[in-house]
Amino acid sequence: MRKIVSICIYGLLIVSLLSGVIWAYMAFNRPVKTDVSMVENVRKVNTEEIISMFKSNEQEANATFIEKVIEVEGVVKDISFLNDRHTILLKSENFTQSFVMCDMSPLGNDKINKLTIGDTVVLKGVCKGYLLDVIMLNCMPINENTKN
Repeated sequence: MRKIVSICIYGLLIVSLLSGVIWAYMAFNRPVKTDVSMVENVRKVNTEEIISMFKSNEQEANATFIEKVIEVEGVVKDISFLNDRHTILLKSENFTQSFVMCDMSPLGNDKINKLTIGDTVVLKGVCKGYLLDVIMLNCMPINENTKN
């Protein structure tokens, strides 16, 4: 009888642990659902400022930017289209190995198609963090592009 009780307890612990792992995986990998076009009063920065903040004090930058809608102004280094999604890379003059990587919302495709490398643009999106680049999701262009 004691053996059956201990097997049941271990079984419940394993099921609980697996449930917790599955919940954590789903919570951290859920897609961004914020409609950035509807968010007002966002923080405005340029590529130099945001990359500098993450490089100098990542904890403070995380508290300031992570999961918040921000506007970033920068010069387009690259535009790619992969898996039915546009990604725009904004370059920095001072940090040549780091960029702001913006995964674009499909809602702004008409403006994205008008952009070219070297244009200065302001993109609005949800900041997700920093690895070697600042990562932003669900971005939308909010101004007309200007040539440098």
